Amino acid sequence: MTAIEIAAGEAAISFEADSDGWLRQLGFWPRPPGEPRFDDGPFPPEAFPLAYPAWGQDVSQPPAFRLTGHGGQSACWPVLAGYEASGNEHRIRLADDRLALTIDLCLRSHPAEGVLEQWAEISHDQAGPVTVHAAAAAAPVLHAPAPWLTRFDGDWAAEWTASTAPVPVGTTTIQSLGAVRPCLQASPFFLLATEGPAAEDAGPVLAGSLAWGGGMRLSFERRVGQPERLRIRCGHQPADYVLDPGVVFATPRMVWTWSANGTQSLTHRLHHWVRGHVVRDGQQIRPVVFNTWEATFFDFDHAKLERMMTGAADLGTEMFLLDDGWFGTGFPRRDDRAGLGDWEADPARLPGGLSALASAAHRNGLRFGLWVEPEMVNPASRLYRSHPDWVVTEPGRPRREERNQLVLDLCRPQVRDFVTGTVGRILADAPGIAYLKWDANRDISEPGSGALPADRQANLWTDTVLARWQAMTDVAAQSPDTQLMLCASGGGRTDLGTLRWFHEVWLSDNTDAATRLRMQWHASHFLPAQVIAAHVTRWGGQDLAFACAVAMSARFGFDLDPASLSPAERAACRRATAIYLEVRDLVQLGDLIRLIPPDAPGSAGRVALGFCGLAARRAVVFGYQLAERSGNTAASCPVPWADAGLRYRIRQLTLTGDGEDVTERDGASLLTDGLTWPLTAERTAVIWLLDAS
Repeated sequence: MTAIEIAAGEAAISFEADSDGWLRQLGFWPRPPGEPRFDDGPFPPEAFPLAYPAWGQDVSQPPAFRLTGHGGQSACWPVLAGYEASGNEHRIRLADDRLALTIDLCLRSHPAEGVLEQWAEISHDQAGPVTVHAAAAAAPVLHAPAPWLTRFDGDWAAEWTASTAPVPVGTTTIQSLGAVRPCLQASPFFLLATEGPAAEDAGPVLAGSLAWGGGMRLSFERRVGQPERLRIRCGHQPADYVLDPGVVFATPRMVWTWSANGTQSLTHRLHHWVRGHVVRDGQQIRPVVFNTWEATFFDFDHAKLERMMTGAADLGTEMFLLDDGWFGTGFPRRDDRAGLGDWEADPARLPGGLSALASAAHRNGLRFGLWVEPEMVNPASRLYRSHPDWVVTEPGRPRREERNQLVLDLCRPQVRDFVTGTVGRILADAPGIAYLKWDANRDISEPGSGALPADRQANLWTDTVLARWQAMTDVAAQSPDTQLMLCASGGGRTDLGTLRWFHEVWLSDNTDAATRLRMQWHASHFLPAQVIAAHVTRWGGQDLAFACAVAMSARFGFDLDPASLSPAERAACRRATAIYLEVRDLVQLGDLIRLIPPDAPGSAGRVALGFCGLAARRAVVFGYQLAERSGNTAASCPVPWADAGLRYRIRQLTLTGDGEDVTERDGASLLTDGLTWPLTAERTAVIWLLDAS
């Protein structure tokens, strides 16, 4: 059998069957010099790891695949049964005839971006159902003589907390549960540097992400006898999924990309791929959004919202987003204890309904957006009183509430119809709605579904994610012109699977500017700034000029009461919006260059990042001073993309005044000396605009 090699940019993954027909991996990404292959001579099979080890093939390590057959069989010996390729789509078929089982290893290559998607599809023809205990999306072995893992764990208001450390001998695991907001526990993204810590511009590094909206498990195994080999098992948690004959069980997709020269080029590849193949309308500029949540919480009426619209328009925003609290008739939504499920405007607060609000927004030159949480219900609601059986629950157990709410059972077709029908009705009743913030504020705790037989209750953990995705598919199809934000108690849903139906994510409810800067920095390795919504708030009484400068390096917006602004604060916010509109195309669609990382040794509290346009002739650079710095020490910001043969006009701006310093520099001096760092005070910011056109 000729080796199967699937290329993705500068790297490839390759396979070949041994004399027993067992599929073995020859290489994953760039093969190190001198690594043997089958046709180099006789080698023991263990020289080449099994590509997708099943239980029974190698019991010395956790399997990528394990099942219990209809007759109780558990040993599985799949052999290569075929290979098909069509364009960039590849399917490698493994089969175990004794179990009437097929495992298709599926791969999709994106050569232009250097990205590879990988997943598995399992089916069988046994006399009855089988139970799938484990099914990895991928289980490659990587040549990694000195592996360092960067992972992103967290909790509410602490999402995207990064940690980097050597991978020890044994198994390191990243996992999350809950099926609704799993990214609050652990992000499904990681970086793996194979030869010691990678820098922005040096060192081989692999990025991986499981595109899944439920619980996931990523494991990194280094074996004592094979210290330079690292097996990565990536998948969701199928939790003993019962699979009927003839039905295809598809794992989530694992996304890979590789860089031989540090994290910057890796980031560029992922950003181009996300814009082109994941997020909706990836080449479309996102608006400046004004959100009402931290400005009003549940305390508002139509008149107050109209006054806020006038203030939002004065700040230069483009979208007015009404957050939680606008709905409920029999059970008005005056706090989080009632109303979820009853998606009709509260007539006491909004006598003209949503259409009157949308019209008011348009009169102020604003588009209108709305918050929804369609997967949830309060027991204090008409919906729950009518359909108490529509929630996820286990018979005989108390229905434990979190945030005073329960999870609707989307595995029931009538519940999915209710969700998609409700969103469709809201949009139809108020045609001026151009934006929806889709939230979810609790996980599943009593995993039971009336839509599933008693022997298949464990299927809920997988099926509820697929059912949610079906509802999101239907909503996106029926409202192609409506922008959608993905939110779940902050950053509980930032996965590349769910993002397919949305335009952006809410990264965290924590909007402290210094903390958010670190979060945005970490997320920027995978997500373009266009996808990361960042709003200016009064979290912790922070300085608004600094908060504006941080939010401007993502999808910019506000979440505060315009009436509370002092004249100086209003001037800073208006200036921030004006500058952002000037550079928005660079921030949202340009190439990100991370320049000075947060908390780097010797940085003296400095952080800097830039966004470059076509041929790097235009750029914007954001500089942040997180800690007090001695003014006696000279400091600079690097400009590594400058062209030595060009001359640049440089505008240096701050948000605390209305002027700017304008200089001209040749590219050679920028490459050598960088930009002179003007900041010394804690929590201050500077913005440079460079133009060689």
